[in-house]
Amino acid sequence: MLVACLVAGTPAQAQEADRATQAREHYQAGVSLFEAGNKEQALVEFQLAHELLPKKENLFMIAQCQYHLGLLKEARASYQEFLVQPSSEELANIARLRIDAINRRPGVLVINTVPDQVQVRIEGDGQGFSGDAPNEFRVPRGRYRVTVAKPNFVSQDRDVAIDVAETKPLFFKLDPIPARLEIRTVPGNATLYVRGNRAQNPYAQNVEPGSYEIYAEANDHLARRDLVSLAPGQQLKLDFPLVYVQRSGRPELIGFWIGMGAIGGGMAVTTRLDPTQPTNLFLIGAGALAGGIGAAVISTALVPSYIRDNLALFRIGAGWIGDVEGLSLGLALTQGKGGAWLGSVVGLSAGSLAGWWLEDHAPNYGRVAVIQSGAFLGGAAGLLAVPALGFGLESNGTTRADRIGWGILAGINVGLVTGLSLAYLPDQRAYGPSWQRVILIDLAAVAGGFTGALIQMCISGQTSQGFCGNAEIGPMARYALAGSVVGLATGFFLTWRYDKHKDNLAQERPARGVPLPGVLPVQTTDGRWALVPGLVSQGQF
Repeated sequence: MLVACLVAGTPAQAQEADRATQAREHYQAGVSLFEAGNKEQALVEFQLAHELLPKKENLFMIAQCQYHLGLLKEARASYQEFLVQPSSEELANIARLRIDAINRRPGVLVINTVPDQVQVRIEGDGQGFSGDAPNEFRVPRGRYRVTVAKPNFVSQDRDVAIDVAETKPLFFKLDPIPARLEIRTVPGNATLYVRGNRAQNPYAQNVEPGSYEIYAEANDHLARRDLVSLAPGQQLKLDFPLVYVQRSGRPELIGFWIGMGAIGGGMAVTTRLDPTQPTNLFLIGAGALAGGIGAAVISTALVPSYIRDNLALFRIGAGWIGDVEGLSLGLALTQGKGGAWLGSVVGLSAGSLAGWWLEDHAPNYGRVAVIQSGAFLGGAAGLLAVPALGFGLESNGTTRADRIGWGILAGINVGLVTGLSLAYLPDQRAYGPSWQRVILIDLAAVAGGFTGALIQMCISGQTSQGFCGNAEIGPMARYALAGSVVGLATGFFLTWRYDKHKDNLAQERPARGVPLPGVLPVQTTDGRWALVPGLVSQGQF
């Protein structure tokens, strides 16, 4: 048994002896390399020796190599492991000195920034460091707060921990302090683009500092492009008015001539045929269609591609006023359809020529509407004045055609003079009433005249039978005239503030109304409907 143990133990002892021999050879090789200055290879030899046979001498030499190679954290760990084991006081003192030296070695914070030339402040463990970046900052091991700042940029800070002899890179990208850009276009419904992108209008955004291209466009205005520059933190409130370009009245002018051509063509056929015969209605319609098409072709070719809207309306007004004056004069002189048609053609031609000749003296759009409104209301008043005053009544209650012609001619000229006075005599620097307000007043006058006529018909008709009978033309005309006057005055006062508030229609307004005479449909006891005089309210609600 003893022999077997000796046999079994011999190879193990031999193997351990061989490991010790190899470890000693690696250690000796490491010492030679260390003394020769080859610290890297010496470190390898000492590490191999320690792996084969761990000894404190190996640890000390490993720490020495790591220290000289700049592997300070690894060297400190190796020195500390060496000190755990008993050793000579001389080597222990060397290890302690090296550990203290390593602990005194600073770390390095490598700070890079965009943009450059930023101010850096490093604070921690009761110490502070400052400087400009990009740069390297050597600091003792510990925890620090790094703050970078630059004028007109948003500062940043970061907490970092750094060990001895550690190199830690840090990168900071500073954002510029945002600017504030506010844009308000005139008109407010313009399409707005900022840096090529369509933007909400009005525009109010925080933006990056820099240059901004602003573009706006709107109907009837010249497009505008501008370039603005914003500094960091700057607030810019920009009014962006567009130059008004008066819209073209070409469509209205062409439409007027088409309408006049259709009316003229229909009237020309009517002068030759009896319009009361149903078989002739097709021919009258064909004449109107031919006249409208011919006028469309000619006017499209002759009307300028651009004509200011007030000039177009001035021409239109001169044309139809001349046409009505010629028609009424022809009717007054001949009392026939042929004379009325010929007078209308001559009057239309003369009026159109006068409008073209005098268009350089045309007032603005609203005042042009005033002239036509005066002529229209004057002509309608002259038409009603003839039967209202009892001029030229026939035995059957109708009015003579020549009297009607003279009445229209007189009324339209009186109204024309009134309209011209209202358009040209006031201060021309003011725009005057808008054409929308003029039309509303005219509609109010027409509604008042129609209401007055209905009231007279109902008063004189057979209301007991559930309907309104026919009234005499004279009293009905007088009621219509009175109603027109009331409607004209009412429309004038109701629209007094129309132009002042037309740009703020969304603003809440108090309800107000004016009672006016009118008629109301009422169902009688026998189930019939009758128009009964009453009061109606017109206004804003």
